Amino acid sequence: MLNFPYTAPTREELLAGCGPLAPVVAPALRRLPDGSGWRLPFHPGDTVDSEDLVHGDHWKQWLATDCPALLVHGLRSQVLPAEQALDMVGRRHGTTYRPLDTDHFVALGDPEGFAAAVREFLAGV
Repeated sequence: MLNFPYTAPTREELLAGCGPLAPVVAPALRRLPDGSGWRLPFHPGDTVDSEDLVHGDHWKQWLATDCPALLVHGLRSQVLPAEQALDMVGRRHGTTYRPLDTDHFVALGDPEGFAAAVREFLAGV
């Protein structure tokens, strides 16, 4: 991702710079405020930093509260295995689990299922 362009003069150029991830980012591209081109909805460097920070043991943070939480899990996630998702739910009181038959980007892969899961969860809190 560090080689991705953040901006480009045209939408097509920006997508071309994203290679195989172009279909994932395409729906979220944004015009530059001055109309001079397009930009990603995230900065590639920030995304890499964020990815680096998720590695490690975060159970203390996950278990620090028991306020209602919703874990919407893409069953074909490349990031969160089903065993870990179920462990997260089992170890934290107040967590609702909603699996969806999609990849890690659940809101993009199954927008209707994601919206339904969130609506159902919020109706119960």
